Amino acid sequence: MSDNHETLRTWLALLRVSRGLEKAVDAAFRRRFGHSISRFDVLSALDRAQPRGLRAGALTAKLMVSDGATTQVTAPLVREGLVTRRVDPSDGRVAIFALTKRGKRIFTDMAREHRQWIDEAFATLSAAQLTALRGLLGEIVPDKIVKSERAPHEP
Repeated sequence: MSDNHETLRTWLALLRVSRGLEKAVDAAFRRRFGHSISRFDVLSALDRAQPRGLRAGALTAKLMVSDGATTQVTAPLVREGLVTRRVDPSDGRVAIFALTKRGKRIFTDMAREHRQWIDEAFATLSAAQLTALRGLLGEIVPDKIVKSERAPHEP
């Protein structure tokens, strides 16, 4: 492993690129479709779950957010007729979300443009470089960040 300064510089470069791409894609979605990247993520998850849809808890898990965040993102999609919210017939306490036909059409358009934007962002890299980058990123193991067994730091 390299020295700490090099790993930290690499970590910061990775964050800068990742967050920069996310902000650029979010801005493009808002400008082009009037929807955020968070809404795109919901539509994407529901598209993969067609035709049955997803229970609220499963959608929350796929989005890796809180229940409250899922509610905040899905409510406007339901109001706009892109997503349905129905009661689970096997458990009346649970909601099931699914794409409407209109939601599917809009998601398809968003996904096509998203693909083009990402292709443009990575256009300077060759196929071999992309493969190498994916391989290198796969070598990074977030789970290696261990929780210290020492007492919490006190100022």
